Amino acid sequence: MAEQPSIRMDGVGEVSPSAYEPVPGWVDNLNGPTGLIVGAGKGVIRSMLIDTRFLSEVIPVDYAINGLCVIPYQFAGLKEKPAEVPVYNITCADHRKMQWGDVIEMSKDIGYRYPFEAGLWYPDGCITTNKLHHNINVLLFHWLPAYFIDFVLLLLGQKRFMVRLQTRIAVGLEVLQFFTMRAWFFKSDAYSSLWNIMNDEDKKNFNMDMDPVETVPMYIESCVQGGRQYLMKESLDSLPRARLQLKLMYILDRLCKTVIVGSLCYWTYGVVARLLGV
Repeated sequence: MAEQPSIRMDGVGEVSPSAYEPVPGWVDNLNGPTGLIVGAGKGVIRSMLIDTRFLSEVIPVDYAINGLCVIPYQFAGLKEKPAEVPVYNITCADHRKMQWGDVIEMSKDIGYRYPFEAGLWYPDGCITTNKLHHNINVLLFHWLPAYFIDFVLLLLGQKRFMVRLQTRIAVGLEVLQFFTMRAWFFKSDAYSSLWNIMNDEDKKNFNMDMDPVETVPMYIESCVQGGRQYLMKESLDSLPRARLQLKLMYILDRLCKTVIVGSLCYWTYGVVARLLGV
């Protein structure tokens, strides 16, 4: 019979780019929040289900790894083993948790200052809790453009990729929305208490998400820059060109919306006028 484990560590929430190690903002995949940052920044993701009232449950990858190092070390140093199996929930520190609405607004502001190159459209997607509204947006602004672009690529004899990309995005959003549409409350007193028994040197070497909340904007900025540099391979030298592209995209976005809304109003006026015999 297998022995009962003497310690249990639960990983919860979403793991995000590194805060400090190996470098700020380091990331090597599009899973989790990073995919949302890049997708929204490129103008590919136009809609997402998020309840902005709920608190974000996201922890940097280096904090999570440091926690995995500290927990067994501290537990092994106990003179007496506890009678019950201790449970450590590795989560974001309570004092750093922010409402999704605040995180999104902060991310938008930073994203406009550090835009991605050559986006598909102006990064100004819709955040909603209404599934019908979201599904309509996804149909109009995700799938229809994807099929249209692939059709044009087919006519030009080029490799099609947009439908395949949107399929991956849909899967990623489904995972993320499981977290963003629910309120999460994880008891992590055991994990937080470890910080109080660590010496100063260990606290410096094994940061466990106990930084002051004032560092959150700097962290989000590093996440955006990390997505540009490590995933999209876009250097800081390209920022002036990317900012110019963003301004042009903004003008195009507003022009298209004005034409569409104006045409809809004109068509509606014509229908009403015919019905009333004016």
